[in-house]
Amino acid sequence: MKQLFACAVLAIGSLVALSPLSAVAQVRQPVGYFVMQEVGSQNIKDVKLASPAFTGIVIRERWSSLNPAPGVYNWKFLDGQTARARRLGKAYILAIYTGNNAPLWLGVPLFKSAPLPWDSKMLAAHGQMVAMLGQRYGRDANLVGVELSGPTRGPSGSLEMHLADGLLQHPSYRPENVALAWMQCINQYGAAFPQCGLISDGGIAPGGKDGSITQAVFNHLYQTYPMQANVSHCALKANTQESAPHHAIVVAMARRGCSVGFEMVGPSVAGVNGEGGPVARFSGDFDSALAIANRAGASWLKIYQGDEFNAMD
Repeated sequence: MKQLFACAVLAIGSLVALSPLSAVAQVRQPVGYFVMQEVGSQNIKDVKLASPAFTGIVIRERWSSLNPAPGVYNWKFLDGQTARARRLGKAYILAIYTGNNAPLWLGVPLFKSAPLPWDSKMLAAHGQMVAMLGQRYGRDANLVGVELSGPTRGPSGSLEMHLADGLLQHPSYRPENVALAWMQCINQYGAAFPQCGLISDGGIAPGGKDGSITQAVFNHLYQTYPMQANVSHCALKANTQESAPHHAIVVAMARRGCSVGFEMVGPSVAGVNGEGGPVARFSGDFDSALAIANRAGASWLKIYQGDEFNAMD
């Protein structure tokens, strides 16, 4: 594995070997390379996940699929994927997609296909879902992080803090209400998952050069859960401008001592094994993006399966 996080890579090797009882006494944090899997389906084969390039996998599911009716949970996909990670000796990150992936049974007003970020009914139901998730997976020694969800937008479906187009003009919009909604969801995750990393996918909100909502949320996460907090953004590529607001805000948190990582904007090369050649959207090679991550002090990266061999020495 390339020397992104040197000694941290060694730490993950010992982490996944811990018994559940020995893991209880410490916070499990993501370090190394995590391969991104499709939301709600297995597109990473065992032989790929078993690669020494990957310390783990990002297991992603939709809230609506996990929680299809009030008080009803479908654990089949997550149980299968977490068991696979344990069988292959891999760490994993859990990510439950909200926003336009929220269940329709909530019956709340929608804005651009997602509940309003500050909707109290949505936030309460989200807390119930997170609590159930924590009961099922929170003590698993292979679980090293959960991505923070809740007041996300539609129709993009990401876990970033970007606001939906036009939300600033909504009559009920108040920036403090968006920030408080995120803080409420952070506390839900903190209560349900006290022993693993809490990962914010970042994104500048309310938008443009104004990251005041994002900064308030980052501050709350780090001040309230300093041993668990991880901040990131989901757009790392070969030519990421290091002075850009979405990147600079993460770097500033790293300088304060917060753990940081990044998600690649996509694969640098197309195809399961990179056989399709360079991807234009990545704007260069994998190592250029890796250098930016290293300068930022990243301890983990979420990457795509085509970059398996780029992540190896």
